[in-house]
Amino acid sequence: MSTEKYVKEIVSKLKCTGAKKKEIRSQLLSDLAAREEQGETLEEIMESMGSPQEIAEAFHQNLSDADRKAYRRSRIGLMAGSAVLLLIFLMAGAWWIIPKQADIGDSPSQEEISASTENVISLLDRNDFEALQDISLEKMQPVLTQETIDRARQNIADDWGELCSIGKIYIQGMRQKGKLIIVTQVDAIYENVSVVYTISFDKDLKLGGLYMR
Repeated sequence: MSTEKYVKEIVSKLKCTGAKKKEIRSQLLSDLAAREEQGETLEEIMESMGSPQEIAEAFHQNLSDADRKAYRRSRIGLMAGSAVLLLIFLMAGAWWIIPKQADIGDSPSQEEISASTENVISLLDRNDFEALQDISLEKMQPVLTQETIDRARQNIADDWGELCSIGKIYIQGMRQKGKLIIVTQVDAIYENVSVVYTISFDKDLKLGGLYMR
């Protein structure tokens, strides 16, 4: 295990605000670097400090009342963010009122749908919201912002890490009020978390809905 990974595991178990986590991460990296410069190996340091869970619990005991209150407020904000993300999914329209299964046909092709799904995930990972808005339906564009997506991400985990792999993309056609909706679902594995994306498009592969859990 590397020093960076050891610290990352500790930070992932902390129950405090993102700002406090960054402060603790910086402190840990600095302390570990100093001890390694003095000749201690990482294994020796880990043995003396304890497991990531034990260290996280020690930090929790030393948190100030202000830090605890700030964390509780942030959790309330994350819950609100989850509700906002659900709204994003529904804003693509009244489409989802009693949708019925439908045949997609050959246009767009399965390959085109899969490529569009992967493109949406790639743009999200790059935080390229301008490009996301360009490929989205008009109703989706105002809510595809850094703030909204960050809230949704934090409701899953504070630090996702880099994308490692994308699983099989499942595709389903739905029809609502005469309009075809193409729904895809896929598992994405990041360094620190597994995310299930549900992404919907119209017949022209314009992004119409986004949900992650």
